[in-house]
Amino acid sequence: MHDDFEKWLTAFSNKKLPQWNEFPDFDLYMDQLVNLGNRYLEDFIETKITASMINSYVKKGLMERPNKKKYTITNVAELVVISLFKSIYPLEIIRSGIKQSIKSSSIADSYDYFASLFNQTLSNFDLNSLSQVDSFDGNIIRLTEKFAVHAIIYKMISEKLIDLQKK
Repeated sequence: MHDDFEKWLTAFSNKKLPQWNEFPDFDLYMDQLVNLGNRYLEDFIETKITASMINSYVKKGLMERPNKKKYTITNVAELVVISLFKSIYPLEIIRSGIKQSIKSSSIADSYDYFASLFNQTLSNFDLNSLSQVDSFDGNIIRLTEKFAVHAIIYKMISEKLIDLQKK
């Protein structure tokens, strides 16, 4: 099982999010946005993006409203970020985090920073360089518990940082 995990991890660490300049330079209709979002995120999310999800994000203020039923590059970036974060954060925290991020820089710069950080972190991921697996002894459940505990703690810390930025 250890070899299977290492092979998967090696393949997974070579996946990438697109940078801003890789997004299409034309507006998209809903079905195009759904298809593009699913293509960009197929390796990172379990649930496929749907039109009703996008409509909900727009209604809740997480995404900019389309102009005459056309979505922009900004909407593509918003969809990628929201889709990744929603597995660990409530939508209100995501909305607040996006708003705070674009206060200090453009949406393009904010997205590129996020995508670069995501891609760099993922590409540096291997079993030999992870402090979490220093004591990996082949016990997959113990390794899973270590990653889960780190995820919980990092989530709590980042939520507090977002909350402090509101004040």
